[in-house]
Parts: sequence; structure tokens; C-alpha cells
Amino acid sequence: MLEELEQFANAHVSERPLLEKLFVISEESEYAKFLKDIGNHGDLMSLVLVLPTYDSRMDDEDTRDMGNNLYFMVVKKTDNSAGHDSKVEIFKKTQLELKALLEKIVDLHKNFGNNCLFRNIDLQTFRVDPVANYHGTNGWELEFSTETSL
Repeated sequence: MLEELEQFANAHVSERPLLEKLFVISEESEYAKFLKDIGNHGDLMSLVLVLPTYDSRMDDEDTRDMGNNLYFMVVKKTDNSAGHDSKVEIFKKTQLELKALLEKIVDLHKNFGNNCLFRNIDLQTFRVDPVANYHGTNGWELEFSTETSL
């Protein structure tokens, strides 16, 4: 599943002119390290894919479902000396990019065809939170759950 997620995220970045880079991370120290080397000049921003977490949804030995907890962030490096209005503008721009990502995921869910990556999304689990001054970035985080069978 991780390979499919990374392929999906890379394809999404290539389709979106304002997304400069994809980062796949597993922990906070990697986030800080990767973003140190990125520019995010002008209106450019980055997509972050956090390694998924998994939990059991097995009721018995015949039901072998796992919950996949997925996390994406759309962030932009922010100058710490930037004023409040500048940060609000960053939130507005990154929100538009996150909305495009969310719409794409929901469309793939509705019209999954051969796409099994987002076929079993629990639509009630979508959550969007601001990413405020996190290692010098601002933007939005999207999290949701899917199910897969073992």
C-alpha cells in the first residue's frame, strides 16, 4: 500500500503546478530535515505524505480487516518574521491545494474502478486541521481512514 500511496502522491504533485515537492516521512526529525532544503519560493508549496498507521478491525478470525490511517499535509515554508496577514495568505493558498487533493481522493473513492487504494474510505473519518508554525511551515493536514483485508 505504501508504494501505491507514494505513486498517487507523486502523480498528484506532477499535476499541480504550485506543488513543488513530495516528502514521504515517518517522523518529525525527517520533516525538519527535508524542509530545510526546500525553497517554496513565490506561491510554491510542498505535499507531505506521512507513513500510515494501521489498526485492527478484526472481529474474529474470519474477518481480517485492517484500518489504514492516512495523513497528508500541504505546507509552505514561512518566514518567521512574516506578519500575520502574510501567514493568513499562506493558509488561504495551501487550503486551496488541500481542497484539490481532498476532491481527487473523494472522486477516486466514488469512481474507484480498478483503484483499490481509496475504494474503502470511511467517509466519516475525514479531518482537516491547520498546520501552524510547524518547523517553520504553515498549511493544512488531511487525515482519514481506509480499510483493507489481509
